[in-house]
Amino acid sequence: MVNAAGLDAQAVHEMAAPPSFAIHPSRGQYFLLDKSEGGRVGRVIFQCPNEHGKGVLVAPTVHGNLIVGPNSEPVAGDDTSTTASGLAYVRQTALRSVPSVDFRASIRNFAGVRAVADTGDFVISEAAPRFLDLAGICSPGLSAAPAIGEYAAELLAKSGLALERKADFTASRKRVRFRELPPEEKARLAAERPAYGRVICRCETVTEGEILDALAGPIPPRSIDGVKRRAGAGLGRCQGGFCGPRVLELLAREQGRSPGDIPQDKAGSWLLACETKGGAR
Repeated sequence: MVNAAGLDAQAVHEMAAPPSFAIHPSRGQYFLLDKSEGGRVGRVIFQCPNEHGKGVLVAPTVHGNLIVGPNSEPVAGDDTSTTASGLAYVRQTALRSVPSVDFRASIRNFAGVRAVADTGDFVISEAAPRFLDLAGICSPGLSAAPAIGEYAAELLAKSGLALERKADFTASRKRVRFRELPPEEKARLAAERPAYGRVICRCETVTEGEILDALAGPIPPRSIDGVKRRAGAGLGRCQGGFCGPRVLELLAREQGRSPGDIPQDKAGSWLLACETKGGAR
């Protein structure tokens, strides 16, 4: 990680205090299975934890899919690629817990990298006056983030830092999830804003109105996967095969950008290389 001054996180830390722990990246690979497998289990199925963590799990997702994984393997840096050997291990290990999982229903494979500290997880401490270490936050990091933020503010206040509550802070956000609404509410919304009556993502029933809401948000997405993370378009069985071009079109139209400048996700993940044919515009 590099900050605005061009220094990496480790260099900044060493300027404040000597390091008291080291981070060893560990990659975990996953299968995401179609909703046809979503009812295979009714709760998270864990195996016995070992030195590598909680092990391979089989779990239903909040969207009705089934997720299987992860393994644990050391990597260099933020390497989120998937491998045949890693996925084979996940599959073989998961079948020991739930032998009936149908991996033919897999719709996506992905990987994440945990920041594993050599002192144990959840390193939350004051490394130097008004300089906190918040590191080694592994599996429950997303769920724990709000509480960690509040605790970090308490530590900074105790160290003498003057804290001011942000006047326009918003503690919650409201999102329309069209497919979850009752029929009469869907009809009302579509009448008021016709964009809610145009389904862009067929698999997840995500409408143009929901995508436009995301694009008008305080931190608007700049990529196709950014729209997916906010509105859900592309999460379904076809993984954006049908809705991807429509999402790209909306990004270009609403943000005044060239379609060729819109990536799938990170910089360099371009979808379009050039225009091959002319025609009416």
